[in-house]
Amino acid sequence: MVGIRRAIALLFLGFYVTQFAMTAALGPDDLFAAYLGLSLTYGLAFVGLAAEWFWARWFAIGVGNFGSLILLALFQVGLEPIFVFIGGTHLAIWLSLLGEGMAARYEYSAETAERWNFQEESLILMRRAVKSAGTTIPFLILYTLAPRPDAIALTALGLGVAGLFGMLRARTWGLFSLGAAGVIAVADGLGAFGEPAMGFFLTTPTGGPMLYGPIFALMAGGLMLAPLAFARPVLRHLRG
Repeated sequence: MVGIRRAIALLFLGFYVTQFAMTAALGPDDLFAAYLGLSLTYGLAFVGLAAEWFWARWFAIGVGNFGSLILLALFQVGLEPIFVFIGGTHLAIWLSLLGEGMAARYEYSAETAERWNFQEESLILMRRAVKSAGTTIPFLILYTLAPRPDAIALTALGLGVAGLFGMLRARTWGLFSLGAAGVIAVADGLGAFGEPAMGFFLTTPTGGPMLYGPIFALMAGGLMLAPLAFARPVLRHLRG
């Protein structure tokens, strides 16, 4: 069953790689960069999951969390079919990757143990941080690149991308870079730098239902959870 569930997750991730790439190509020019960024994010989850990189299951679960949150919009707009489809398929990604059998293919594999030699506490902290990044990086992309980026938004995006790379390479600076991106996003969403930052989420290349507002910047603030996951061991190290 592990292989079947993994195939289901890869199927839906591959679908969204194509869907967001099509939206970037066929949608409004102002949203090209944002949807290309989403396509690349899903592509990273797809390739990592297929290649069985140790962190890929966590990242893909985070991406599944991101899309599943659209189901909350149903309470406001009613039973909108496209929202049900997007939320339901992302929920399927999330559910497909759960379980000890799936974890044994990734973070608990013999290759991971041999190459990285993680302690159990380190694995738990990394899992929390990578899941948070997988959930919030898409929000960061929608906040910073849709519709028109400015210097503040691009700074947050740069810190977020660099931080994700650093964290996946087990570099401490990556956590602080992600946290800084989250702080900037929240401040921008609250209007600390002028008007509150607005973001867009276009559900189809040709238009259709759209989500809009400062919620994308505020949700991108979840990147602050990555360094917070490591707060206890960092404080323990400093006290030592």
